Amino acid sequence: MPGYPDNVRRAKNGDFFVAIHAKPNIILNSPLWIRAALLKLPISLTGVYTKISRMLAKGMVIRLSQDGVLVEVLEDREGKVVRLVSEVEEHDGKLWLGSVIVPQIAIYTEK
Repeated sequence: MPGYPDNVRRAKNGDFFVAIHAKPNIILNSPLWIRAALLKLPISLTGVYTKISRMLAKGMVIRLSQDGVLVEVLEDREGKVVRLVSEVEEHDGKLWLGSVIVPQIAIYTEK
C-alpha cells in the first residue's frame, strides 16, 4: 500500500475503493531515537502528529480489482482539494470523499 488505508468500499462493478488516510510522514519515518525523544517532551504527540499531518497530507484513493490487483490511483499530490481521505462512496457515477480529521466533503467526477 502507498500509505495507511482507512475504509474499504465496494464499487458497483465489484472492484474495491480504498481510502488512503495518509502516506508515511516525517514522524513515523524518523529514527527510533527521535521518536523516543518526542515521547519524552511535555507535549501532546497526538496533537503534533495531527498538525503535521494536516500540513503535509495529500488525498489518495486506490481502486483494486476483485482479485486485489491495483487498477487505478486517484491522488491530489498537492493536497489542494482533498487531504486525509478516510471514506469513499460511489454514487451515481461520482466518488464522494470524506475525512474524519479535516472538515471536508469532495466529489470526484471522472472526466
